[in-house]
Amino acid sequence: MKSTIKSSVSKLTLLSFLTTLTLGVCAANIDDHEGQTCAGKKEAIEAQITEAQKTDNVERVQGLEKALLNVKMHCKDDNLEAEYKKNINEKTEKVAERQKDLAEAKLKGDNQKIEEKTAKLNDAEKELAEAKDKLDNFYKAVKSK
Repeated sequence: MKSTIKSSVSKLTLLSFLTTLTLGVCAANIDDHEGQTCAGKKEAIEAQITEAQKTDNVERVQGLEKALLNVKMHCKDDNLEAEYKKNINEKTEKVAERQKDLAEAKLKGDNQKIEEKTAKLNDAEKELAEAKDKLDNFYKAVKSK
């Protein structure tokens, strides 16, 4: 009896791990398609539907079909461009705020605070660069249409 329970727990643990891994890969695939046009998003979702159908993942197919319908009904390239620009503006403001915080820490001369504020500034600058890359990728996708 104990070995049956142990075997069932092991199988359940393995199944949970594989499910988590699959969801992580799917989330990564969706993130890879940010910065695209609506047509690119549509194509990416259609490709994922095909893959999910090959593995008979009915729930995944249903979720992706819902996402595809939303893209078809609501996605507009002009809106995407505006979102990317808004994100850049927000990240730019965050960088400015972090620069101000760092300047204040430098005035106080607190080395620990300076290090913390420098790290936060670096993170904010990285986020801004990523946001700009997404907009650049969007423009490249629009241009290649």
